Amino acid sequence: MSLARYTMSSVAAVFAMAILSVGAHAQTYPAKPITFLIPYGAGGGTDVIARTLQEDIRAELGQPIIIDNRPGANGAIGSVAAARAEPDGYTLLLTGSSTFSLNPHLMKDIRYDQLNDFVPVAFLVRSPWMMVVNAQSGFKSVADVVKAAKQSPGKLTVGYWQSNVLVTGEAFQRAAGVEMLKVPYKSVVEAVSDLLAQRIDILFVDIQAVRAHVDAGTLRYLAATTAKRVSVAPDLPTLSESGLPVVTDASVILFAPSKTPRPIVERLNAAMVKVVANSTVAREKLMGMGHEPATMTLPEVDGFVRSELARWGEMIKSFGLEKQ
Repeated sequence: MSLARYTMSSVAAVFAMAILSVGAHAQTYPAKPITFLIPYGAGGGTDVIARTLQEDIRAELGQPIIIDNRPGANGAIGSVAAARAEPDGYTLLLTGSSTFSLNPHLMKDIRYDQLNDFVPVAFLVRSPWMMVVNAQSGFKSVADVVKAAKQSPGKLTVGYWQSNVLVTGEAFQRAAGVEMLKVPYKSVVEAVSDLLAQRIDILFVDIQAVRAHVDAGTLRYLAATTAKRVSVAPDLPTLSESGLPVVTDASVILFAPSKTPRPIVERLNAAMVKVVANSTVAREKLMGMGHEPATMTLPEVDGFVRSELARWGEMIKSFGLEKQ
């Protein structure tokens, strides 16, 4: 046998062994606990969604699901950690729109490439943002906030801890023709604590993070950011109904590092689709929090991520926001 033919045969053999190894690995997957890395603090919307589905996912995959919160830098810290993880299906990123749709347009030194470092695995929910104020603030409507903001430009404060919330607040200010002081936080828990203490005036926040405080009468919803009213607060107007054409929401998606074997990604997608579609108790809990559970095929979720990246990019560009 010639050297060239021997070399080609060797390469083919190695390639075939690699394919067989991937297939064998996928057939035994998962063989140990799986970590869901969440780039936000405990108690926030994405964290609560993960913990709501945690037991159902464990039952479907046959392995424990470990929740690992890595908040900071608008979700970029946890995203970088997930991007650098071993692509074996045992460290996944469960995240919201801020990291995969907005950060690439807002951060200079992001240190991860959304389309090249990750592969979308499964869509879980879409969620509204709620405009919330302290119940003692005197703000009873969106119009009250707009009036106060126009009377004292730059005095009212609006908190944020991730890019989606930042841009939603910016969209509100542009639509209302007002200027407010933006206050950054590491996590939603810290932001809500300051709203309760009246150290900030306004938050755009997920329902779960503030619902107990609203029910207790210490915080007050003013509006939802969705196109339609949310089912858990049917009497609450949307911002659009309040005269401001602002429609934003958050999507929660599961990602894997980009080189994760396709059979493992397919296994995970099938498991997540089954859990989200068929777990009645989990679905009811999620809908009770104001989330809209939904499922997508792998091509669908990939297309969604790409379209959202473009949509938010256009919005950010129209606002003239610069990368920081």
